[in-house]
Amino acid sequence: MPEAQKSCYICGRIEAWRKGQNHHFIYEFENSIFVLGEHQYHRGYSLILLKSHVRELHELPPGAQTALFQELMTATRAIVRTFDPWKMNHSCYGNAEPHIHWHLFPRYETKPDHRSHPWERAAEFKDHVIGLAEAEKMIKEIRENLAAVLNQTAGR
Repeated sequence: MPEAQKSCYICGRIEAWRKGQNHHFIYEFENSIFVLGEHQYHRGYSLILLKSHVRELHELPPGAQTALFQELMTATRAIVRTFDPWKMNHSCYGNAEPHIHWHLFPRYETKPDHRSHPWERAAEFKDHVIGLAEAEKMIKEIRENLAAVLNQTAGR
């Protein structure tokens, strides 16, 4: 494994998934994996992690860019079906972890900070880490809705 990948947190999560040790794993797409976030400050928060170590979206071949975006949208539809948020926010910065990954933030109108930036309360995320039992319950529900989304997509 190249040196950059050895120190990459996202590569570590991908490697844990390959070993069957990522307990927040939801689904494997062709280019990425879909995982539930370890914290749930925004209920349904999840991520899309590119399986290969690539730093920038523009470094992907055009076909892989398109496929990754479709995977992101499929995951988003599953989150929307599962949690019925008021709004969905997506972010892909890579400043802290230089490996392509997307954050999916469901937003709820009932929350007082629903119009603010989803990272505004990042310091509080650690207070909303969920246990394995709750994660498994959420993952099961997301997978059921993801299956429905995938069936709809296949039927188009």
